[in-house]
Amino acid sequence: MKRTFASLLLVAGSVAPLSAQGFGNLLKKPAPSSSSPKVDVGAAMLAGASMIGFVTIATDQGMKAMDLMMEVFPPEKVAKVKLLNLQYKELAAKRKDGNIDAEQLKVASSAGQEMAAIQGDWKSYKKEKSAVVTKANSRLGLMLGADAVAASAAPATLASLQEAGKSLASNPMQAGKAAQISAQVAVLSAVVAQIPQQTKSFSTVRGIVSNIAKAEKITLAPDVSTDKVKDQASLSTSAKELD
Repeated sequence: MKRTFASLLLVAGSVAPLSAQGFGNLLKKPAPSSSSPKVDVGAAMLAGASMIGFVTIATDQGMKAMDLMMEVFPPEKVAKVKLLNLQYKELAAKRKDGNIDAEQLKVASSAGQEMAAIQGDWKSYKKEKSAVVTKANSRLGLMLGADAVAASAAPATLASLQEAGKSLASNPMQAGKAAQISAQVAVLSAVVAQIPQQTKSFSTVRGIVSNIAKAEKITLAPDVSTDKVKDQASLSTSAKELD
């Protein structure tokens, strides 16, 4: 099955508009009035939590694909990926609320870059392990489809949270809520910063998968449907189907 960067861009283009359906409703502002705040703080926090949960599921899928890809190549080729993968798992085990943080996002992006670096030597794969590329391809497709949605929706979610934080800054009675918003802002700032490079590197990894599949005459599943990545609930269901 042909997998080119152009086709991945088409996937991203087809799923990005869904951000308005999957996450936009959470960011609707209340009807304006003289006493209304500039942003609905509760709605902004709900949207922030949903986006972080969404990105957590997507990134976990990408790292599970790394688990599979490490089986395909000789240990010396994926030594750095293995270390980063272990670091990611250690950090994930310490999650307080089950969601990813900025450090984990950076580790995942680095793992993707290290695996993508094998592109020039992809023929070094182990033929006897090549069958795992089918599942790796599906996990990567799910991740990349979700990342396209996040790339479109996360900046608006972040901006709304930042406005919400400003609206609480002068109210000491809202210190706890302000701290929660600050934590969400930190994660989503990392999401906005990391996703472009993460998409590029994991797309390259998916290209390696495609090359191996072609060489071994393995049929890969079609690209992920946009309905499977439109919001946190749909993405969670799709991820469970791959487990």
